[in-house]
Amino acid sequence: MAIEEIAKALGDESRRKIIELLKDGELPATAIFEKFLFAAPTISRHLSVLKEAGLVQTRRNGVFIFYTLNVDKFNELNDWLTPFLPKKVEKVRSEPREKLSAQIRIPKENPFDKFQSEF
Repeated sequence: MAIEEIAKALGDESRRKIIELLKDGELPATAIFEKFLFAAPTISRHLSVLKEAGLVQTRRNGVFIFYTLNVDKFNELNDWLTPFLPKKVEKVRSEPREKLSAQIRIPKENPFDKFQSEF
């Protein structure tokens, strides 16, 4: 496992944004470039880092390059992280309780009300 490479690749905010863009499916590089204010070579470098870490895969169609997430790599990351995460606790459903009788609330007296009436 190359957890170090994955961690390094995910350590950059721009690369995490690219991952978020790809979570809904395949995108051409041009669609990814449009989402950033950086120059295309900068985004290309980010995409290369993600590809080298194995987080994204490419598919060429003519002159277009399409990017998708490599789910297997995310599963590897998940498998590595799982022992460190707390186990989910299932909520225990109890039988419905009877409603408690409404408690009588006694309004607290504001000590300043007493002084305001004197002035």
